[in-house]
Amino acid sequence: MTKRTCSYLFILMITLCCLQIAAKGEPITPNDFKKGSDSDRIEQAIAAALKTGVNSIEIPRVNRNRDEAEWLIERAIVLPSDFTLVLNDCLVRLSPGTQDNIITNAGARTNPLSSNKNIRIIGKGNTVLSGGLEAHFDPPGDKSGYRTIGILLYATEHFTIEGFKMEETQAWAISVENGCAYGRIANIEFSNTNKYPNQDGVDIRKGCHDITIEHITGITGDDMIALTGLRRDEDWRENVGKGMQIGGRGKRENDDIYNITINDVRGTVAGGHHIIRLLNQDGIKLYNIFINNVMDTSKEGEKRNAAAVKIGDVRYWSIRKNELGETSRVFINNVLSRSKSIIKIHGTLKDSSLKNIVGYDGNTHLIEYGEAPIKNVSIEAKQL
Repeated sequence: MTKRTCSYLFILMITLCCLQIAAKGEPITPNDFKKGSDSDRIEQAIAAALKTGVNSIEIPRVNRNRDEAEWLIERAIVLPSDFTLVLNDCLVRLSPGTQDNIITNAGARTNPLSSNKNIRIIGKGNTVLSGGLEAHFDPPGDKSGYRTIGILLYATEHFTIEGFKMEETQAWAISVENGCAYGRIANIEFSNTNKYPNQDGVDIRKGCHDITIEHITGITGDDMIALTGLRRDEDWRENVGKGMQIGGRGKRENDDIYNITINDVRGTVAGGHHIIRLLNQDGIKLYNIFINNVMDTSKEGEKRNAAAVKIGDVRYWSIRKNELGETSRVFINNVLSRSKSIIKIHGTLKDSSLKNIVGYDGNTHLIEYGEAPIKNVSIEAKQL
């Protein structure tokens, strides 16, 4: 039998398997495929789902090949456009030593980079995405680049990420960048301990807009939610694939961050950083930001966070510092915290409102100002 004949037979077998699964009306899962590693079987399931037009797979609790409630992946799960990944009560963990994301979009792996749309990552039951049991990078943390990120989306419009726990990610847990828009990140619990440097929760990078982040709980190592617009005066294509932004930090036509809603954040930061951080420099604008109901869950006697919400910074700029008017229309309502400072305003701020800002447990500064100018900002804050 020739190699070509074997190839045809393999394709025929996969096609017949797909048709049988589709006929039963059951979800396509990696358990429908027996050969290869867990990553191989997940990729076979995705290919089958695309071939049948189902465009969805489910990773179940039990891995039938090993009869264990664990899926060990040796490379990122790569999702195409118009696709839904359902994580059903399962544990998905990076295999020991795997230096890759847990999940990313297909456009982040093409050369040149490309965009995607309509990607959904949905957790059910007690789903956990784990960065592994030890550091996979040398040095550990974000200094080893974008593959340290748990879930990474590049230039993806109309996306959903919701319904699971993320534990001990190699650096940032979730990051969306350079053109991600019209998305929802919700019902995520973090379980990071500051074991590795820069274990952020959710990062929204430059060029992203119209995103809702809500119902976020747990513990992160570094900032729980960060909106960061930073760039360099260079062609963005020059440094693609380097650093923590696969799309590069060079200038693009629309690098602003806007129309972001953050609701119901209940958590704390093991490293003592910030629950929510807003940072834009280098001429990037950040505006139309709504932050509602932030609760610091750190306990008396535990390490205090530096701030519940930090706006701006005197550092991190490459081209120039933030100027008045570039951070505007920021509306914050209902913040309860025992942080060292409840709100830090270390950058410019204009046409904004901060209401129901409450500090407790003593020794807190309600509002800490830097030297940058603010204009037309109303503040209502009190100490319990």
